[in-house]
Amino acid sequence: MSSCYRPARQIIVAQQKRSSCCGDSYCNVWGPMLRSIGRSRTMTSSSGASSNDAGDPKWDPTPPLPPPTTPIPDRSSSESTPHQALSVPVRVSATNVGVHKRKPTPINRTPRAKAAAQMKPIITTTTESLMQTQEQQQQQNSYSNNHSPTHFVRGGTPCDPAPAPFRLADYGEESVHTLILLRHGESEWNRQNRYTGWCDVDLTDRGRQEARAAGRLLMENGIEIDHAFTSVLKRASFTTNMALNMANQHWVQVTKTWRLNERHYGSLQGYNKDTAYEELGIDQELLMEMRRSYNTPPPRMEDDHKYWHGNYRRYQNLSKEQLEASRGESLKDTADRIMPFFKNIIVPSMQTGNKCMIVSHANTIRTLIKQIDGITDEDIKGMSIPTGIPLLYRLDKNMKPVDPNVELEFRYMVEPKGFTFATSRAHGFHGVYLGDVERLQEIQKKRDATNRDWQRIILRNLARALDEEQSGGVLSGVLELRQFWWKLNHKMQTKEFGNMLLLERMKEQLEHLMHHRRQQFLTMNAFESILNKVHLDNEGKLVEPFQCLKDEEARRERQRQWHESLALDLEEECLIK
Repeated sequence: MSSCYRPARQIIVAQQKRSSCCGDSYCNVWGPMLRSIGRSRTMTSSSGASSNDAGDPKWDPTPPLPPPTTPIPDRSSSESTPHQALSVPVRVSATNVGVHKRKPTPINRTPRAKAAAQMKPIITTTTESLMQTQEQQQQQNSYSNNHSPTHFVRGGTPCDPAPAPFRLADYGEESVHTLILLRHGESEWNRQNRYTGWCDVDLTDRGRQEARAAGRLLMENGIEIDHAFTSVLKRASFTTNMALNMANQHWVQVTKTWRLNERHYGSLQGYNKDTAYEELGIDQELLMEMRRSYNTPPPRMEDDHKYWHGNYRRYQNLSKEQLEASRGESLKDTADRIMPFFKNIIVPSMQTGNKCMIVSHANTIRTLIKQIDGITDEDIKGMSIPTGIPLLYRLDKNMKPVDPNVELEFRYMVEPKGFTFATSRAHGFHGVYLGDVERLQEIQKKRDATNRDWQRIILRNLARALDEEQSGGVLSGVLELRQFWWKLNHKMQTKEFGNMLLLERMKEQLEHLMHHRRQQFLTMNAFESILNKVHLDNEGKLVEPFQCLKDEEARRERQRQWHESLALDLEEECLIK
């Protein structure tokens, strides 16, 4: 039923209330007229008019009466007459109510709105409803905030119940955090001795064997992995899959990120490491410094380079600044790229109880070792990372490395596994290699050969520069010992060259010639023979560097030292009391 059709009695009653409020004599003038209209409509409907489906009578098409022209008498001189009830609805408009217009009916008071209100309750934004909504939002936020960083990566949702906060145990395997560092297996360019960087090369057959051997070592030593991280380069990704499959942990979640990529070697990528200085016209000593030092970057890669990565889809989300920074990186630049991901993603994952493994590249792992152990910039350049040998770290609640010699065995009651690199412990190295003695000896030889080659180049450049200076630009082949010793000593005063072994041994040989043999000059041929002798005498040998932690005699000796330290602590405590 339309809102404009209302019973005449309701209209009259409403107009009576309006007249009492407005102060006019509305009822005396319009009352008889409305009653006459109602009678005429009643007669019309009773004469045979049919009703519609809603029950409303059919209206007479005659137009309504015009408004009266007589003035409205004053209310004080008129007497109100009672109104009789009319059962027939009357169309009311502005023409038949005079100057008094009916206010529009609110939409929530119409019959259709009332029926809708009975079917659906009205939603009101009260204070209680707002508080309930805020509580629900806080509860959802608490779900997402209390979950571990790997919860959503593994397919969890914010609605899942949050686990209890992880807490390290007092002893046993759960008393320390576990971190595994693994370099990928041998790649095709590793075998060809080429600068690889961000070039995506595949593994060799030996590299695949090394990757599977790494998984076997994890399984044999009982090391479980909860979350693995790797780069977006195939040699690291394939190594991760092969190692996890061999360790029967193929279901472990793997997170890939470009931040764990190898150090970018700039325009050196693709060149042979032995002949790059000749092809690019770079000083050989400077090239070795770019390769092994911490702060020296390589030449930048331009867009026309054969191996420019800016057009690859895997790096399309990198910003313009990140692409510019990846044109050539020093080890320091690599650390600035890696450490935010390590501190914000990997460390929180370990703090929630996950045992993490990072499968990456040589310079990436060198960066992580430097940050974990706090190794200096000068000492890190002499560290080489073997391919395919897991490196185990145990970290305490403050993410500081735990010494595997004593603290793991007697403080945390965790048995060390594998072989530890004992000589580097003087520089703060706390990692434990899970490998056999033969592999580790081979790695040490390669590392020492690389470092000695660099030091041989430095000594030769010093000798040639002194020869040219003494002979006025023409090589004479004769060196003055005191001048040569003074230049070498001045070179070793800097931190970068102070810990180089060949430089130290050459300095000792020069002092022996000057003080014991009273020698004043040295020919270039004699210098080369001394350099070769020093080089061979300091070749890496398996005497002290690697020590098996399962050796019974070594364990008894460490146990005796531990008990002595406990006794000293008790004596000091008694003296203090």
